[in-house]
Amino acid sequence: MESAPQLLLVDDDPVLCRILAEYLGDHGFGVTVAHDGEKGLQHVAEGSCDIAILNVQLPGLRGIEVLRRIRMQGDLPVVMLAAESDEVDRIIGLELGADEYLSKSCNLRELLARLNSLLRRARQKTAREWGPGSRWDLNLFAAERIATWKGQPLPLTGTEFNLLEVLFNNPGRVVRKAELAMSALGREMGQYDRSLDMHISNMRKKLGRLADGRSPIQTVSGAGYQLLRK
Repeated sequence: MESAPQLLLVDDDPVLCRILAEYLGDHGFGVTVAHDGEKGLQHVAEGSCDIAILNVQLPGLRGIEVLRRIRMQGDLPVVMLAAESDEVDRIIGLELGADEYLSKSCNLRELLARLNSLLRRARQKTAREWGPGSRWDLNLFAAERIATWKGQPLPLTGTEFNLLEVLFNNPGRVVRKAELAMSALGREMGQYDRSLDMHISNMRKKLGRLADGRSPIQTVSGAGYQLLRK
């Protein structure tokens, strides 16, 4: 029997923590609560959590800095919570590698769905890689959730890995944004949702440029994204 997923909740609001801990606990999560960023990072360093919920507005060490330090340690799935008005923080959080970004007033069922979606993708057990002779020298090992580019490890977040895996399994094909969102994020995109674009932008920076100056991931205007194969 699979053990309960361990969730780290980092938030200084005791009422919200109690509500989330009770709700998520009733839906199969083991919940550890930290009321500031330093304590949250201590739990992450211990390696005892499978996923984290992180508030942007924390006393002392702000949520954005906590996220940055988490990303220095690995690809722990992170859902960030913020007030509706924190647009700048939302963009920065996505740039730094947050897997999801939700309003603190979001529906609890939506939060649960996002968490379960991230966990499912983090626990995929299949392994795939392109055969010899692939020009771009990109390999994915889904069981270990490791990607290499030109023989070097790619430091991808969980969501970035999911997106790259979808593109990787469709080399040369234009994958529409709606398909990417459902396959890699596990949800539909809202009208003004740019989280997918931010994740793609982050991956492009990590992959760099090909010899001819192009990015391995191309935007096809009005259609979607394409991972080049030739």
